[in-house]
Amino acid sequence: MVKVYKYGDYYFAGVSHVIPGYLQDVVFVYKQGNNWTSISAEKLRTNNGSLIQIAERIKYATHEDDIEKAVSELKRMGIKIEEVDKSPFPLKILEGKKKIQAEFD
Repeated sequence: MVKVYKYGDYYFAGVSHVIPGYLQDVVFVYKQGNNWTSISAEKLRTNNGSLIQIAERIKYATHEDDIEKAVSELKRMGIKIEEVDKSPFPLKILEGKKKIQAEFD
């Protein structure tokens, strides 16, 4: 189970990889109208300075520890991020496409 974090109206978490502890992607989840929407941290576009800093630090995370380290650095910088015990959105949003790429010789 990956950890879910909250900043303002945005939640962010890693999408689990087939290999335990590793991440396929890091996504932001937010409510748009009545629906929950997710977007990769790499593709997030915003004018919010703190949200930009969060995205920059987590978008290339490949391991769960990378996100935890980034969150503690961001908290030290004064950005208010909280860990969420129970996510308000369906966790299926965080389920990745589990596939293993074949190697070609």
